[in-house]
Parts: sequence; structure tokens; C-alpha cells
Amino acid sequence: MNITVVGAGALGNMLATKLSKNNKVKLVVKPEHAKKIREKGILFKEIDNKIINPKLEITTNIEETDLVILCLKSYDILDIIETITNIESPIMCCQNGLQTLHLLIDKIGPKRISYLVTGHGISKIKPGISEHKGKGFTYIGELSGTVSERIKQISNDLCSNGVECNIVTNIGEYVWLKTIINSAINPIAALAEVKNGELKRPELYEKIKEICEESEYIAVKKGIKLPLKPWKEINSIIDKTANNKCSMLQDLENNKQTEIDAINGELIRIAKELSINPIHNQQVFSEIEQLIQ
Repeated sequence: MNITVVGAGALGNMLATKLSKNNKVKLVVKPEHAKKIREKGILFKEIDNKIINPKLEITTNIEETDLVILCLKSYDILDIIETITNIESPIMCCQNGLQTLHLLIDKIGPKRISYLVTGHGISKIKPGISEHKGKGFTYIGELSGTVSERIKQISNDLCSNGVECNIVTNIGEYVWLKTIINSAINPIAALAEVKNGELKRPELYEKIKEICEESEYIAVKKGIKLPLKPWKEINSIIDKTANNKCSMLQDLENNKQTEIDAINGELIRIAKELSINPIHNQQVFSEIEQLIQ
């Protein structure tokens, strides 16, 4: 299969590396990073410290292909929305939060869209270099609820290369699940400037639980049937990715925009539509916003 992975960040590098063993993979990078990455290639450090330098075609353009996998930050999707609207290739999204889900359904409809939701801990060292810090769940599925051949192949390729991947027919509900998890873990870890394992400290653990319960309540009132218990999954992720820094903390450390709006911000907007006062989400949203102003 010909696959285009858009974004050379932590997850993009991992997926490009894993999928390149059985597919022809193009990696779309930012123009300012293209020359250096073409010269040095992609480096991906596995959990066992093995370093892989996959064979990829480095490009700056998105073109027609068998599958386009979007590994950009949620706020970067607007920069490419016109491009992916004008091609006919199937789109697989990997973004945190709910904004991309809602945007793409509105712009191109659900038939072309699939999602990959993962709890793996991956750190971006620098453009083109990433490190696998901890394993977690991975679910993929078509928004339409069908099980396509391409979804089967992606799942098989990931499973055969060390990433356990489960196909589901209700992937939208898993996007909500991951949003709830991120709404609790990411801002607290970012504000406290700690790795995931330190979130078990009582004063942080209690805050995470409060946000989790509030976010889950919003989902339930929205009519979402969550496939797993968010609090149980949060504890599993904290344990399995104890040595990882969440993406929001990495963003703050690198003076980059965070995804707080796509995660907690979107939950706040939905809560207000439902006449719910999301005090815990609002508090961390405001605190993160103050840090990046």
C-alpha cells in the first residue's frame, strides 16, 4: 500500500517507521526541516533502545495515495484542510481532542475518514528524531463503522511490528475516551512539569480524578457510550508511560502552542451547550492559557 504520513513529530515518526516495513511510505515534513531530514533520515528509538533508520521518501506535498495519515497537531489541520478536501484519498486522523473530528466530518464527511487512537508514550527529541517511552492501547476504525481492507492491513502491519492494534466499529467513541484521558492527564502534568509516573502524587492524582469525572459526565450527558472506563485507562496509561512527558508538557518546554483548546476547550464548549458548569476543565484551561500568553 502507498501511504503518506503527514507530520514528522513523535507519533508520525513511529507510524512511518512501523508501516514502512510492509508499505511504501512518504513522510510529509515542514519545508524548513526537509533538507536536514532528507540528509540524515528519520531516527526512531525503540523501548529496548534499538535505533531504527527507516527507508522513507521525504516530501513537503500531500498528493493522491492509498491512505493519508494525519499526525499533525490539531491546530495545524486548518493549514492543510483545503488540500485534503481537494484530493480523494482516504484520511486517517490521529489528533488529540474533538476539534479535528468535528471539522473533518463537516468538511469532507465521514465516509473517507478513519481514526487511530493510541495511548503509547512517544517523545519527539527534535525534528525527525523520536523515542518510544511506553506502550499503551491502540484502536483504529472507520467512522462509518465498516471494517475496510485498508484498516485490516494497517492493523496487521502495526501488530506485526510491535504495536498491538485493535479494530473497532465505534471509533468515534474511542476518540471521546482519549479526549477524556487527555483532558485529565495533559494539563495537570504540564502545569506540574512532571513525567506521567509522578501523577500518582496525592495532590496531583486528586486533580486528575476530578477532571476525569467531570469530562466523563459531559460525555455521558452528550449521549456518548464510552467503550471503556476512563479512570481505569488513565491509571493504566500513567503506569505504562511513567517515564514519558505528555505532549502538552513537551509543547510548553519547547515554547509551542498546546492542544488545550482542542481537548479541554472543546469539552468546555460542549458542556456549556448542555448547561453544565465545567469548573475543573475551565480552571486548567485558564491556567495553561496564562502560561502561553
